[in-house]
Amino acid sequence: MESQMNSAHQETKAVLKIIGPCVAIMGLILALIGFGSFFTSFGSFGPPRFFWCAFLGMPLLAVGGVISKFAFMGQVARYMANEIAPVGKDTFNYMADGTKDAVRDLASAVGDGLREGGAAASTSPEVRCHKCNAINDSDANFCNGCGAALQKSKACGHCNELNDPDARFCDNCGQGIA
Repeated sequence: MESQMNSAHQETKAVLKIIGPCVAIMGLILALIGFGSFFTSFGSFGPPRFFWCAFLGMPLLAVGGVISKFAFMGQVARYMANEIAPVGKDTFNYMADGTKDAVRDLASAVGDGLREGGAAASTSPEVRCHKCNAINDSDANFCNGCGAALQKSKACGHCNELNDPDARFCDNCGQGIA
């Protein structure tokens, strides 16, 4: 993975890996001096002499931390992936193992329902009327709602597909029917 990065990126990372911790350490030292000066002045009546170092050290500590974050981001991400991936894999396998019987039962029930639905449809198929949308038996020649012919009888001049008697366009090719 490292070999896929261009050399400028690798050089930048190397510089950041040096600058980030150095700035953070410098900020930590200044912050410790500032806070040390503050707390040691409690025993005397004078003001803390180096308390200003804390105001300089805290931002330097933060900047050094951010620079270090960018410098070591790839290594941290790879570490996290190596920690998280096995847990995710184990979780997935646990869920798959625990639910496979339920999924099998569900798939079986869906298959049974489709088979029963197909059998029911084959014993009493129905046809909708193209004019009034009424449901009719499949062997009916005329609609029991409006009396229109249910059989497709109008042939397309382009593809010879049979269409509804009042069709203006072919169901198969979309061409106009005269």
